[in-house]
Amino acid sequence: MDMSNVGRCAVLILVGAASACDPVTSLVEPEQPAEEDRPVSAILGHEAFLAECANCHASQDGFDLAFFSFPDSTIVRRALGHVDAPTADDIVAYIRTLMVDPVGRFEASFQPGGEVLADDLEFAMRLFGADAWPSGMTTADLLAIDPTQIPVAIAFPRWSVEESNVDWMPDGPFPEGLLRQSQNAAGHALARYRETGSDEDLRSAVGSLRWAAYNPNSTVAPCAPTPKARFRPDDCFQARRWTASLIAQHMLRSARTEPMYSGNHDAWWGVGHAAFKSMQNGQSIENAEKNQVMWMYMGWAFAPQNHSSWYLAGPLLRKQLPRHATFHSLRAQVSRVEGGGQAYSDLDAAVFVSPRSWVADVTAFSLRHLIGRIESGDVPSDEPSFVVLGGRALTQLEWARRSVQTARNRLYWKLEAEEYNAVSTLFERVLELLPSQ
Repeated sequence: MDMSNVGRCAVLILVGAASACDPVTSLVEPEQPAEEDRPVSAILGHEAFLAECANCHASQDGFDLAFFSFPDSTIVRRALGHVDAPTADDIVAYIRTLMVDPVGRFEASFQPGGEVLADDLEFAMRLFGADAWPSGMTTADLLAIDPTQIPVAIAFPRWSVEESNVDWMPDGPFPEGLLRQSQNAAGHALARYRETGSDEDLRSAVGSLRWAAYNPNSTVAPCAPTPKARFRPDDCFQARRWTASLIAQHMLRSARTEPMYSGNHDAWWGVGHAAFKSMQNGQSIENAEKNQVMWMYMGWAFAPQNHSSWYLAGPLLRKQLPRHATFHSLRAQVSRVEGGGQAYSDLDAAVFVSPRSWVADVTAFSLRHLIGRIESGDVPSDEPSFVVLGGRALTQLEWARRSVQTARNRLYWKLEAEEYNAVSTLFERVLELLPSQ
């Protein structure tokens, strides 16, 4: 009998509890020698990982622990919350069998350029070589700039930060109840992806997981948009972060850096949206605005055609990053799909956030881009937009005309008369080319 059993027996005798330990006399002359420590087993470690750890590590095989060079001591410490010490050592042995090309422990995955810039001014100087929007910039020039490669003064999440929520790792598994919703739709899709590991099955799994967390007809979906009381900020944030980590591990496993299906990256943007909604509803999660900015920017960089630029431009401006906000608004504008009003709303956002010394060139670029769109046949449609005014949804065309006029009104107060007159002819040309309402 080892000394740990002695301690347990002594405590149980002192409190008068019935003990299954050997009699006290056995402490003097043990009948059997103490059992030798068994060797660690990677096989047992794999079984233990699947049983106790895999649900939080979305890839389910511990890839992230090996890829991000988690030290043995950290894996053991975390495992001891779920298993005993020998089993924790088994888990370490299993993780060390995974064939991966590891990176540094604190690597920030997908960080553009692999670095975080000091401030907004450095961003402009590195991107344009001057603190100015290039007057000769064309639509083709801007489209050629890849947001996933341009260093920014925004730190993307590290894989795991134990003392904070500014990381990829959720605090728990994706809720089992959500996986079982709609006849286990998300659960089946996730199982298929884990079996095949294919891009197509990842897309299906991500779509099902996102819907399970958002489904407005479900009483347990934490991200349900209405009623307000049903939105559970932290639960939504955690569920979306779990889904985001699944996508990230799929890309990291294959050393993929190019954008995938835009809906996958939209799931990253959605983590930031959960943080935004928490603030909007007066139930802010920890580090809400920081999470909003870094997750939305990361998701947007891989899918710049998605979402209103206002979601991110405003928070960037509040964080003293107006040059980032301007680039974001205009890079989004040139990526927009045809027939929509969002490109015109991007003009308004760019005028609003642009530094004073940039605004004339920014406005001229944006208006020339819109003129080029219309003259090539890309005209906002009569389909409804998500903008509601007077109790009804504006059409894409109505939204476009309204955005142009609002931007023009904003500009009146930001420019000197000579500058304003110089861009007024461009405003007039856009309004002239747009169909009448």
